[in-house]
Amino acid sequence: MQRLGILAAMFVEDVNNEDSVVVELYGNIVNNLFKVFQLVGIPFLIYVLLEFADFF
Repeated sequence: MQRLGILAAMFVEDVNNEDSVVVELYGNIVNNLFKVFQLVGIPFLIYVLLEFADFF
């Protein structure tokens, strides 16, 4: 239980720093997920628009 408290304190200390590793990691994850959604979503949107226009 004490180790969990130490980990929580380290997490809070890191988040409060100017150059936080945790915040940078979350930022990278969100940026990569946005790129994945764009790469998958744009072709799907084109397919749906073509399907509604009865091209298939």
